[in-house]
Amino acid sequence: MSESVTELQFTAVSKSPEMWKSVSSAIMTIVDEAYFEAGPTGLTFRSMDPSHVALVDLIWPNSAFEKYECPSTIKFGLKMSDFAKIIKRSNSNDSIEIGIKDNSLNIKTTGGYTRNYKMNLIQSADTNASPLPKLSFDSKIVIGTSALDKVLNDIHVISDNIGIETIAEKATVTFSGNNDTSTAIVTIEEEEEKNNNENLLQEVEIKENSISSYNMEFISKMVGALSCASSDTIILEYSSKKPLRLEFTAFDALKVQFFLAPRID
Repeated sequence: MSESVTELQFTAVSKSPEMWKSVSSAIMTIVDEAYFEAGPTGLTFRSMDPSHVALVDLIWPNSAFEKYECPSTIKFGLKMSDFAKIIKRSNSNDSIEIGIKDNSLNIKTTGGYTRNYKMNLIQSADTNASPLPKLSFDSKIVIGTSALDKVLNDIHVISDNIGIETIAEKATVTFSGNNDTSTAIVTIEEEEEKNNNENLLQEVEIKENSISSYNMEFISKMVGALSCASSDTIILEYSSKKPLRLEFTAFDALKVQFFLAPRID
């Protein structure tokens, strides 16, 4: 019976390390110590940053992996900065095998040669995931991933915060930022996407005119972490002076939700 305790409880094999690289970058946007839950259907992660300003929720099903085994539900914690350093050592065409045994995370990368790493798992007195916010939104924007990344960079040269405004009568989205000496305004109209190959604004639904402001650093890091891996579009939802919600689908399987509290002047 004692031998069964050390049997491998969890194994996940990926053809490429890119998913893990993106996931670790996204998680490190808000926390360094990350607690995962693995079960027969897949792997999940949810956590808030220490200031309770941002929350990220990740769900990737077992179908996202080349091989996945987890007969029962388990929880485990990792120091993500250490994990990210290991994963970054792998090449884009390396196979990644991750498993848990003897209270350690075993990482095996196979490509031109084989690397084996072992990380100690971390424990926490409270690993209960923060609940997802129950919110309804007045504005929904479906925008091209690359377009949103460009808009964020356009505003970030001026400001560390980004304002978002939607006007129902004009089907228009305006992004803005300012500092003591300068102002940046980026306006996108729905009809522009018909003649634009970057899918600027694919869809906009506005129940009520909305305007709110958010911290740029959180949004930029999250979009940057997942922009190369996500689908062509991002769903953005918000209401005046209420949290912002971003939704990505990465690697055709990984679902990411990101919530950010508004900036209150």
